[in-house]
Amino acid sequence: MAMTEMARTCEEAAHQHDRAAAHYRHSARHLANGEHAVAAKERDLALDHSEKARIEEVTLRPDGIVHDRQAAEAAWHFMD
Repeated sequence: MAMTEMARTCEEAAHQHDRAAAHYRHSARHLANGEHAVAAKERDLALDHSEKARIEEVTLRPDGIVHDRQAAEAAWHFMD
């Protein structure tokens, strides 16, 4: 992988992580206000951005290990 391609992949993964973090923060705020449906929607958006980041990161990993989404969703069981 060329250095410019690697840099682009790192930047895209970082962007997706930033977006996920923003959605997690929004979800926490909504949850604190008792807005469970909106919090769940924000959680789903956060998980989607996390998944996109992982997809970008897989291209950087020599072993290509991918974690499954079910483990991430299990951490949010208290919202259901």
